Amino acid sequence: MKETPISTCQKNFLLEALWEGKRLDGRGVLDPRDLDITYGLDWGSVQVTLGKTRVLAQVSCKVEEPMFTRPNEGILQVNVELTPLAAPRFDGGRSEESIEVSRLLERTLKESRCLDLESLCIVAEEKVWEIRLDINVLNHEGNLFDACSVAGLCALCHFRRPDVTLKGDVVTVHPLSDRDPVPLGIHHHPVTTTFGMFEYQSGDTLAVIDPGRLEEEAALGKMVLGVNGYREICTLHLAGQILVDKSLVIRLANTAAEKAKKMVDKIKKSLAQDEETRKNKGPRGFAAKNRNNSILHNSAPRSAFDFGKLAPLSRAVVSMNISTDNNKSTVSVDDDGDVVDVVPEGMEEDSSDSDLEVTEIKTKAQILEEKTIDKIELDDDSEEEETVQL
Repeated sequence: MKETPISTCQKNFLLEALWEGKRLDGRGVLDPRDLDITYGLDWGSVQVTLGKTRVLAQVSCKVEEPMFTRPNEGILQVNVELTPLAAPRFDGGRSEESIEVSRLLERTLKESRCLDLESLCIVAEEKVWEIRLDINVLNHEGNLFDACSVAGLCALCHFRRPDVTLKGDVVTVHPLSDRDPVPLGIHHHPVTTTFGMFEYQSGDTLAVIDPGRLEEEAALGKMVLGVNGYREICTLHLAGQILVDKSLVIRLANTAAEKAKKMVDKIKKSLAQDEETRKNKGPRGFAAKNRNNSILHNSAPRSAFDFGKLAPLSRAVVSMNISTDNNKSTVSVDDDGDVVDVVPEGMEEDSSDSDLEVTEIKTKAQILEEKTIDKIELDDDSEEEETVQL
C-alpha cells in the first residue's frame, strides 16, 4: 500500500509558513519535539518516543568467533527494521531507508568507538561476545535518525551481559541467577541531530531542527550531525540536492552540540532513575508506564482509615447532648397586629420604614366579585339558577 504524497497546496502552505518562521505543529525553527524514554523489564529493552515517532530497541548477546582482522575485539551488529506497522509504504524487507539508518547508526555507535569492543573479548582469536542491536520502528512521523540513535544508545547503556569465567580452556557462562550481569563499557554518548534543509526564493538556505514527516517530504535535503556530550563531532551525513556553505555547517554544529549535551544529561538521568526503581522494586516496564499515563490512574498516596475509632467518637458526640434550640429570638408585633418581626439574638432589628405599604385589605369574596365580568342566568328542567363567571 502506497501513501498519498504531499500535495502542491500542502507544500506551498508549509513553505510559506517556514518563510515566516512558523511550523505546522507550533514549534520554532530550532525547537525539538518532546523526548520520552521508557525501559522494559529485561536488560537492554528501551522504547523511545520523539513526538509521535515511536521506536523500540532490544540488545542481545552471544558467544562467537572474532573477526579475522580484529581477533581481540568483540562484534557489534546493528539492524533496523521498517515494517508496514510504522508506515504503509514500508513492505517489511530491506529498503533504502532502513539501510541508510543502519549505516548511520553503525558510524555513530561503532566507528566512533563509543563501545569498548576489547572488553568483549573472552579468549583472543577464539571466543568473543557478539552484541546485536535490533531496532524496530513502531510509528514513523519523521526524524527516524534521532529516535533510533537515542534508542540504540539507551539500549546499550541499559544492557547487562552474563558474567564469564575462564579455567584453562573451559569457558563458563554464568546465568543471571548465579551471578550479577556485567554492564557494557561505554566511553562516551554520541547522539544525532537532524536538520531539514529548505531553500528561500532568494537562494538562501533555511535549516529546521527535528523535521516532521511532511517537512521531510517537502525538504530539498537534510543534514545529520552526531555529537557526544563533550561537543565532539562523531558523524556528518548529508543527503539531498541543496548547497551548504561552511558558515551554515559551523552554525548547525554549535546548535547540535548544545542539543546533544541536553540529550545526554536526560539519558543519564533516565538510567539512574531506572536503576533506583529496580533497587526499590517499584513499578517499572512498559505496562507500568501505560498505567501511569491512563486517565483512570489515581496517583494520590493511599491512606488507611480506622473504623474502630468511629463508635467512641459518636458516643462522645451523643453524650455532649448538643442542642440546637439555644439560639434565642426576639418577637415584635406592630400596632395593628398585621406584621410580626422575628429577630435572632445577636442581630439588630431594622426599624427603618419598609418600601411596602398596605393601602387596603380585601377578602377573597370581594376579589372574586371584582373579577366577575357578567352573570348569566340559565333556565333548565330543574329551574336552578347558576352563576357563570367569565
